[in-house]
Amino acid sequence: MSRVRALFATTVVPERSTPRLIRGVLTGIGVFTFLFGVFGLQFLAPTRVEMVLALLLLATFAVASAALGQLVVIADHLERRGG
Repeated sequence: MSRVRALFATTVVPERSTPRLIRGVLTGIGVFTFLFGVFGLQFLAPTRVEMVLALLLLATFAVASAALGQLVVIADHLERRGG
């Protein structure tokens, strides 16, 4: 049982790099979502207006996702500076 407990207690990612990992994951999710929309939307055969609106929505999501990742890193830097 102690081996199982040690397995779950072991840190996989160092604490200092966790915000950067979160930033990378959120940026990747945003980029993947936008690219999936660009390449996958044509198979749904939307009108031009629908396609432009969908791409604007996907671009907004991608930018918001990347910005959220940046905010996580900034919050971590400010927390370390204050502590």
